[in-house]
Amino acid sequence: MKNFKSIILLLTLLAVFALTAEASTLKELFIEESGQVFPLLNRKVKMDMIDYCNEGVYKDFPNALGDGCRINKVSDNHLSINTSKNHTVELLLTQHKKDSIIVAITTVNLPAKDSRIEFFNTRWEKLDTKKFFKEPSMKNFIKIPKGDKTKKETVLNSIDFPIICYSINPAKNIINARHSLKSYMSKEDYEKIAPYLVDSLAVPIK
Repeated sequence: MKNFKSIILLLTLLAVFALTAEASTLKELFIEESGQVFPLLNRKVKMDMIDYCNEGVYKDFPNALGDGCRINKVSDNHLSINTSKNHTVELLLTQHKKDSIIVAITTVNLPAKDSRIEFFNTRWEKLDTKKFFKEPSMKNFIKIPKGDKTKKETVLNSIDFPIICYSINPAKNIINARHSLKSYMSKEDYEKIAPYLVDSLAVPIK
């Protein structure tokens, strides 16, 4: 009886190992994702989306709430998908030293774009973001022109909500960070600080 249980346990472990080993491209990893990043997409919907994309067809599919979702771009290492009308997720499969990692950027647009960045291994276990990426603060977007006596703190104090959105540049393995201040500040308030702002930053993945 003990031998039988041992065999069953061994076969189960082999099956799990085989499943993990097979998920070598981002398309496969996307399908196997357990719901941490895509809580509104079940496995069947993700499989259908990839199947259609493999045929060159990009169409809307219903998520768990009945809203339309659509893959915008997909390759072996990069995927961009609208999971709902105001919600976008980007994935990047890349190398960190000897290990493969997944970068996941979730962006909400209501109405200003605001992003969250997370890192996972290929078993979709969450990793410490600080080990791979130094998140910029709003202060990094402030650049005082030469000769101008305005202080960074003065500009920073004019910003109530430091909203930053991210996007992936898969060719260069960097994250583009862009502030969303213009989307929610009044025109008058934004124009006062606009001369001291850098629109975007290119932040490398460590």
